[in-house]
Amino acid sequence: MTNHDSLNFNPPSKEEIMLIQPNNVTFGQYNVTDWQENLLTLIGDNIQKHMSREQELPRDLFNQPYVTISCDEAGGKNNKKKVYKEALDLTKKLFSFRWLHPRIHQTIETTGVVITTIHDIKNTNKITININPWAIPFLIYYGVGVGGTRFSKSIALSLRGNYTKRIYKIICSQHDRREYYYPIEQFRTDLGISEVYSNSQIDQKILRPSQQRIKESESEIWFDYKLICKNPIKGRKPKADTIVFTINTLHPRQEKGDQFSQYTYVYRWVFNAMGYPVDNAAQLAVDKIVETGKLKEVYDRCCFYDDQILTGDKTRDHAQNALMKMLREEFGIKRS
Repeated sequence: MTNHDSLNFNPPSKEEIMLIQPNNVTFGQYNVTDWQENLLTLIGDNIQKHMSREQELPRDLFNQPYVTISCDEAGGKNNKKKVYKEALDLTKKLFSFRWLHPRIHQTIETTGVVITTIHDIKNTNKITININPWAIPFLIYYGVGVGGTRFSKSIALSLRGNYTKRIYKIICSQHDRREYYYPIEQFRTDLGISEVYSNSQIDQKILRPSQQRIKESESEIWFDYKLICKNPIKGRKPKADTIVFTINTLHPRQEKGDQFSQYTYVYRWVFNAMGYPVDNAAQLAVDKIVETGKLKEVYDRCCFYDDQILTGDKTRDHAQNALMKMLREEFGIKRS
């Protein structure tokens, strides 16, 4: 008998589960509908609040964790019946992820369901959902809680298309990279894309619509992409095997951009904070900032707000209001 054979699994403690590092967890492999993705987002939001000690995750009489879901938030008003059906269907779908056991130092592949039980609170727009505790590491990997990258809940819920929602969360999880190389076969597996889809169809029906929808969502993060042959096979015609995601954010890549870069970056922030004025109010405001010699100071402030948005410490509205307050008090600049 080898040493590996003699090792007992001995599930890790709750604290050890919560400390699983992102690099030890692969992208989850599952395929769900738009509304089911919204349910996962709302469940994840509750877990984040629990992990940050903002509020405890409640437990039922059998000591199982549960969350309360507003059906209006998950699927729009007057759609409780549809949300309930989608939640029921979600109880039959499996998730899978890999992680490193903290004590035996072996890779474990865990497979299960996210939702175990659903309770319909009659004459309300709410349902409660029991969560499989082993789904928590799977859910928090995409940015809600320990070891992940946060994303905008409102954007995640409002984006159209289950693939678009998944890709949005993926690029948020990789926002600190300039480029992210995603093998196409792994992309297929992770997102549950049918084998009958050619690379061209993945491009036209999944990547291109997702790219456009995310750009139109006013997200602080978006992507460009290309399909490349990273691993050519000798003697065969090169075929794309990798998606290269170029990840863009409103936060500039350079720590110190030149004055033109600073100007255009501050202009975008001022233009958005002013509510997209149709006149040249934003340009006049930035010109006034330049005349005072404080463009770099405002630029640094905008970068700071960007960081707070990306970490979830501020919403975009709060950051824009803070910027306008600073512009009023320090430069006498007001919304037009």
